[in-house]
Amino acid sequence: MPNAFAPILRSFTAHKHNRRVASSLLLTPVPLHALLAEFLQEWKNTTPYSQPENWVFASFKLKGRQPRTANMLVEDHLRPAAIRAGVLTEGEKVRFGFHNLRHSLASFLVRSKTDPKTVQALLRHSDVKTTLQLYAHSVSEDRMAAQGEMLEAILQLSSEAVN
Repeated sequence: MPNAFAPILRSFTAHKHNRRVASSLLLTPVPLHALLAEFLQEWKNTTPYSQPENWVFASFKLKGRQPRTANMLVEDHLRPAAIRAGVLTEGEKVRFGFHNLRHSLASFLVRSKTDPKTVQALLRHSDVKTTLQLYAHSVSEDRMAAQGEMLEAILQLSSEAVN
């Protein structure tokens, strides 16, 4: 399956956070890697609501006409997966949801040396500062490595000056 673009309707989440979503973002398709597009298609094919007019993550209660709410998806699927993966422990009472995945994605991509503008585009931020200052988090190993590189450079310069 080739890479695809999916139109994403954000109006169901945007109004709940009192954020004004730019209309251009509502209409801009999101790039989907072929692996993700195939996984989502397989998921949709296995649900009772697999018609084109149904949502990918359809509400069973509303017979596919509305999406499932994010908190239901988190409690039914995401949190149990995080527990199985060892990210959370059973019964741990911490905020955990899809937004955590956005921060993890940003941090992973920045650590993998992905161009910051690419990370910004994938997260659909209007400003790269939002991506780098609020979403991408350095890991202590990264900070220690950066400190080490700086010290090595300084100490090397100092030893050259002494010799």
